[in-house]
Amino acid sequence: MISSHRWPRIVAESLGDVAEPLTTVGGSAESVDVRDVLRLLDARLAPGRDGAVPPPFLYPSQHDAWRRASYALTHWGGAMLAEPVGSGKSWIALAVALNERTPALVVAPAILLDQWRGVADDAGVSISLWSHERLSRGSFPPRWPPLVIVDESHRFRSPGIRRVRNLAPYLVGRRTLLITATPIVNRVRDLVEQLRLIVPDDALSLDGIPSLGLLESCEDRPRAIRRLVIRGRPAALGSPRIDRTLPPSDADCARAATAIAVIGTLKLSENPGVQRLMRSVFLDAACSSDAAFHASLKRYRALLLQARDGGQVSRSALRQLAGPDLGQLVMWELIDREEDPGLLLDDLPTIERALSAPTADAEWMAELAVHLTDGVPVVCFARHRATAHLLRGALGDATAWVTGEAAGIGPHRVPRNVVLDAFGPHRGQWNARRTPPVILIATDVAAEGLNLQAAGRIVHLDLPWTAMRMDQREGRLLRFGQHNSTVEVVVRRPPPEIERHLRPLHRVTRKRRLTQKWIEVLEGPDCEFPADARHAVVAGVTDARAPADLVLVALSCGSRSGVRLLARTAYGEWSDQDAVISGLLERARQATPVSLQGSELREPATTALRAVLGINGCPHREQSALIARIQRLAREAARRRDGSGVATLDRMLAFAATAQPLGGRLLLERWRTLPDRDLLRAIVPPAQRIGPIAARIAAAILFRSTVASLR
Repeated sequence: MISSHRWPRIVAESLGDVAEPLTTVGGSAESVDVRDVLRLLDARLAPGRDGAVPPPFLYPSQHDAWRRASYALTHWGGAMLAEPVGSGKSWIALAVALNERTPALVVAPAILLDQWRGVADDAGVSISLWSHERLSRGSFPPRWPPLVIVDESHRFRSPGIRRVRNLAPYLVGRRTLLITATPIVNRVRDLVEQLRLIVPDDALSLDGIPSLGLLESCEDRPRAIRRLVIRGRPAALGSPRIDRTLPPSDADCARAATAIAVIGTLKLSENPGVQRLMRSVFLDAACSSDAAFHASLKRYRALLLQARDGGQVSRSALRQLAGPDLGQLVMWELIDREEDPGLLLDDLPTIERALSAPTADAEWMAELAVHLTDGVPVVCFARHRATAHLLRGALGDATAWVTGEAAGIGPHRVPRNVVLDAFGPHRGQWNARRTPPVILIATDVAAEGLNLQAAGRIVHLDLPWTAMRMDQREGRLLRFGQHNSTVEVVVRRPPPEIERHLRPLHRVTRKRRLTQKWIEVLEGPDCEFPADARHAVVAGVTDARAPADLVLVALSCGSRSGVRLLARTAYGEWSDQDAVISGLLERARQATPVSLQGSELREPATTALRAVLGINGCPHREQSALIARIQRLAREAARRRDGSGVATLDRMLAFAATAQPLGGRLLLERWRTLPDRDLLRAIVPPAQRIGPIAARIAAAILFRSTVASLR
């Protein structure tokens, strides 16, 4: 039966403000130990996890990363899968695509496309493939599905390069999963720029990080970054590593000293910046081999001849001389594009004399050969193609090789995938020749993503410029499915004279130390504590001269969540500084508990909430001029009764008023340059409507002045 009772109508005019908003919030206060509040903070900072059942092709050690990545994609629209090298990130990504139940596009280096295709077939997941190289050339796939997986995303850490600016606009409105084992290459900004590719700059504002750029200056490395960057503790891969070094011999030291003497006699350029660049180029080549040093001198001679015959040498020609890796040491913006580098033709006779001298690489290659003759499959990595070519010739016709241009065995060219399969997981089935090769000489083109588990030894013929590259090289062997009981890692150390001038070993060590600080935060354990904690209060006694409160505030905004821990100082101001908070927590551990009424929590809790909302509740104002223009066009469209135009401008306004990742910002920059007629015809991506910020007190540590108890 339907009741005929008429309920009273509530209209907007009858609503009024609530003097104390906390009186409308359910929950009660109770006294708990301060350690429980700390555990609650840990629980609030722990990343969320999807509750679905993982697919059967994942190892148990991969389940947590899969759940975290799926949750982050749902709630933030983007995530970075930064599991360690060799832990099966491509399998985890395919499991995420399966869980999303939508088509997925994988954007990967060209050399890895066949491998992705094979893994996807084994997992039974349908994907589309596109290469980094095609993006760099401005070629785009015909369809962009709702989910995009970007492999080796550290290649997208520089927002100004072509592949990034081509990819970014197409990621707007799509869920994006970045994959890299090495999120930090040279500096923390590498991580920041990758995250800005997939989430807005204020994605972690609820956790007190209003801009991702502030991560560069964070000494405490906030744990909130784990909401977006997924990396667990590394699982045992079953094959422990054995580290060995190959120290420089006397002959190698003499070879390096000769090269340094030649470099010291070169005048190079009138420009000090160009001088430093070219000395680094030559020192780096000499560190690898005499063959690489002579190859760099030949390139320099070609530049001098070009300058003599054609006049000016361009900055792009210097880039070719330096190579892609040396670009990390050069601030190219300080070398004007139109400025003549000022190369000095006086160096031509010195170069000719140096090139006519015999090379002295035989001894170090003979010492290295001792480590390659025991039948264990080995991969030797070299940054310089001349070094790889030299060693390949010295080791004989049974040596396999891979460079950026080609691959082969001995003098014969062989398809690259055939060569790599000889050192991959199916080596036992390899039948391209009677016996598979035992030695593979490779440049860094083979240092990312490939499966070379059949090899039991890796040799660094020369040091890369970053610890990331060393980890990538070693990860080809140190990964799931390794065939050997141990993996030997051999590092050929640079001669002391070159280390003193160029410091390659020091540089790699320093960058590894920086990376490790962030990895420790990302790999940190979660604290088990119920997530639905009540309004907990820890009461303590302090003197009247320093009253203070510490409040843990749980925040949410749309599908996102965060947590803030604020302390009120003796001056009545709220602070989120670690030093202030740590001091209060220590005092709370030692304080004598006193009884509190629930009403006594309202005043400090209310002021803490206002402080939090004052920090996080500011509207996004970067696009104020564009927003004003859109509003003007909307008023004009309304006067014309142009319903379609008003709808388009309404979507455009929602998009422009929302914080955007890099692709959205690039699109807004383009809109600002369009005339009104073209702006009305622009295609507007869907905007993520965030909604208002909701806040509640999860816990509070309240200090109250009690003079009587101090007597």
